[in-house]
Formats: sequence, C-alpha cells, structure tokens
Amino acid sequence: MARNSDEAPSATVPDPDEVGARPGARPERRGTTTLAMVASRVGVSLNTVSRALRAPHTVRPELKRRIDQALQDLNYVPNRLAGGLAGTRSDIVGVVITSLFHSEFAAVVDTLQAQLLDRNLQVMLGNSRYDPEEERRLVRSILSWRPAAVAIVGCDHHPEATELLASCGAPIVEMWDVGGDIIDSAVGMDHEAIGRAQAEHLLSRGYRRLAFLGSLREADARARKRASGMAATLAEAGLPPLVRMTRPEGGHPDLGESLLHELLAAHRDVDGIVCNSDAVAFGVLRGLRRVGQNVPGDRGVVGFGDVDAGSCISPTLTSVRPARHAIGRLTAETILARIAGEEPRRITVDWELLERESTAR
Repeated sequence: MARNSDEAPSATVPDPDEVGARPGARPERRGTTTLAMVASRVGVSLNTVSRALRAPHTVRPELKRRIDQALQDLNYVPNRLAGGLAGTRSDIVGVVITSLFHSEFAAVVDTLQAQLLDRNLQVMLGNSRYDPEEERRLVRSILSWRPAAVAIVGCDHHPEATELLASCGAPIVEMWDVGGDIIDSAVGMDHEAIGRAQAEHLLSRGYRRLAFLGSLREADARARKRASGMAATLAEAGLPPLVRMTRPEGGHPDLGESLLHELLAAHRDVDGIVCNSDAVAFGVLRGLRRVGQNVPGDRGVVGFGDVDAGSCISPTLTSVRPARHAIGRLTAETILARIAGEEPRRITVDWELLERESTAR
C-alpha cells in the first residue's frame, strides 16, 4: 500500500532548479538557492518540498510553515521556466518602478526598452506604487522568471527585496538615484545635490524662509534626500530651519493647493517653496493665485520633473529637469555590459535647473 506521510520516501521528482544543467550551460552566481537546499534545511525529502509548492493543501500545516520559513530564510524563488531551460536565463529584463501616476519614469522605460529590444531582450514591467511590500512581491515574482537582469528605481528597498536581488545571480541596476549603498550597479542622480541647488537658487533670488512641500511617502527616499539637501544648505547659511509640509499620498495639484493653505496658516513668513513634483507645484501656484499672492514677487515656487505643462502655465514654473533619456540609455548599456561580464558601475547623471517666471524676481 502506498504511504501517505508527508515525509515518506517516494519516487524522486527532479528539482526544477537543477533539471537541465548541462556542460557549457551558464552557471548561476554563487548564492542561488535550490529546492534540495531547502529540503536539507527542513529535514524532509525533495518531493515534500516540491509538493508544498505545487499543492500546499496536501502538506501538514506545521510542516508547511517550516518549509515556508526555510524558503524565506534561504531567499528561495521558484523557477517558472520549463525544466529543460532551468539552468539558463530568460530573455527578460525585469524593471520595477515606483509610480505610473504623473510618472517620472515613462521616458526612462521607453528608452531602456528600445535599447534592450535591439539586443533581443524583453522588458517585464512592475509598478510598486511606493509600497515596500509590493516591491518585495514584485521582485520575488520577477526573479521567478530567471531574468537576464533587473533594473529597479532607487537605492533604498525592502530588506528582503535587497537580499533577493543581491543573491539572485543576475545583474542588478538601480536607477534614478546613486546616493547610497548599491547592490551591483547604479545609474541616476544625486538627489541631495538637487535639493541643495533648489535651495541655493531661491536664496540667490532673495528668498530667505524656505519650505519643502508635497507628497512624501515612506518609500520615497529620493524626495527625502532632496529635502535633506535643502535643510543642510539653510543650516550652513545660518538661516531659519526648513519648514516641511507633506502628506503620505500621491502627488497631484489638489494636494499642492491644500498643503499651501496649511503652510500659509502655520508659517506666513515662508517666501520660497520647493515642491517634490511639478504636479504639486501646479496646485501651489493655483492656490497662491486664488489668495491674491504674487509669484514671484511675494513667493517663489520651484518644482521637480520639468513636465511639459510647466512651460505653458502662467507664471511658468522653475523646475529641475532630470536626464530621463540618458538614464534609460545608460541603464541599458550597463545591463548589457554586466551580462557580458564587465565590472559593476556607478554612473551619476547630470540634471538641469531651469529658471522660469515662478522665481524670476
């Protein structure tokens, strides 16, 4: 009679991470976890671990809990490729961005995709919506397809996402930011330097009491770095500390106008406002117009992103223009170089502060 124990010996089912390995196949980077390693950790058969993944209802709850813990501890991700391809990489490049709403990243991804398509690599896009847990889930899901590489926005991630990326065996390129520890390679801007430049620009135009205003979600490390750069500049100049007026929600004009009213009620002396995005800045300009404030005479406003509408409104908006196409192109070039075995890179990309009417005193 066939046994029905979770740990009973049975015919060996090949580990999907080990099937297909053959002489000359590209080896996985050291640190890749196999089901055999998980089985050894738990002290059960390879069949049992495989069954816990394929049909979890057939495994005792306590044993399933132990297997899940081992999968997490060893940073295991399943391999969704067919068995015969399990020893290889796919032609997918995973790309994880933080937002599609008033997206800063459309041109980056478009340029990146065009460059990769020339080398027969396909983009798999995920949007974390500034949610660390969603980022972790996206990273785990993308890695299950054994991507040729991964590009991800930012240098500050969910700790488990960082561990998974660091041990996955594929090239990792962090985009948009280079200010911090990186996993492998990075292509982006120095956001603290941008914040310093925004503050210095307002100070050079005679503004003295500055505020940072807008959307500031927990996972938006880039905006926090810009605010820190502003605060440091004011401290070095011996000026009053930076006023921060933010909410943890998506940036849009209504948010900008609402925060402006809070700012004016609490800090009437603020005369220079830096917004974390152009969308928020549009709402600030609208709100100042409605309360009869002159821009740039009474207050100056600076945005970030330099979207097309910024040069069409009245007054036109001073803003920081990121080199989106350059970031996309250099990210693609870095991915291809790392796939070819070249050394990791950290590339700082230039940006431009464009003065327009909103600060032209």
